[in-house]
Amino acid sequence: MNPDDRLGEIITALESAGVDCLVVGGHAVRFHGLWRNTDDFDLHVSPACWDDLPERLAQCGAFSAVLVEGPSWRRGVFRRFRIGTLSTGTEEWLEFWRTNHLLGPFDQLKSRSIQGRYGSRNIRFLGIGDLIRSKETERDQDWQDVSRLEEFQDARMLAKSNQGLIPLAVALASCRSRAGFTSYLQANAFSNPNLVTEALSASTNPIAQSYLLPFCPGATLAADSVMAIEPMLLTRLRSEIPGGRMHHSIVEIVRRRYIELRREQDRQDKQASLKAQ
Repeated sequence: MNPDDRLGEIITALESAGVDCLVVGGHAVRFHGLWRNTDDFDLHVSPACWDDLPERLAQCGAFSAVLVEGPSWRRGVFRRFRIGTLSTGTEEWLEFWRTNHLLGPFDQLKSRSIQGRYGSRNIRFLGIGDLIRSKETERDQDWQDVSRLEEFQDARMLAKSNQGLIPLAVALASCRSRAGFTSYLQANAFSNPNLVTEALSASTNPIAQSYLLPFCPGATLAADSVMAIEPMLLTRLRSEIPGGRMHHSIVEIVRRRYIELRREQDRQDKQASLKAQ
């Protein structure tokens, strides 16, 4: 059985045991369009299913006979269960998050999730915006994923805007990739200063803010939960030619600073978790 169909079998079994969850990790990355070779199954589970999770899993005929709980370095929020062994000798693991320091509450994640065909059935996955946030860790591989997922997200947001499914300002507020910015530029999406101002008032990501600001230099930025763009760069962004070489250079400086901050936040959280054990 291929990993996609195996995930479908697992989700069906979990549903039969009343486990409410969203697919995250490598299979979510695959679902959103980026190939990943993975045999593990990462899930974000409803807190209501957490305390009796082993008992619920034991009810699942798909793996109850070989179910073994493994060690966890984030006790209380992360649990691992070995559910079998592949013909290659590789062990299969189910990994569950009750909460994730990179993400919001489960109910919010579920409201933004996306359901689609994967393998033999429809499965609910973490939405692409939340998936990107879940990848903002200290790992280099995760940031490579972020780079591609940002491009996918920008392309989808522009397509939804063109179809009238979301306002253009909402799409602009989330623009984070150079490819996405170029597509918006070619579509003349920045021509209305009022729309750009609206996007800036809604955007809390410094990369998106850096892309937008030269088109509306007098606009006030929304408060940012991660970082404020350094004053010198902010001044430069308000005076640069939109889409010019220097504009792109400043955006990349902001991007590097954003990545450094996110890496450090993840590193500090991991250190705190290890000390607490």
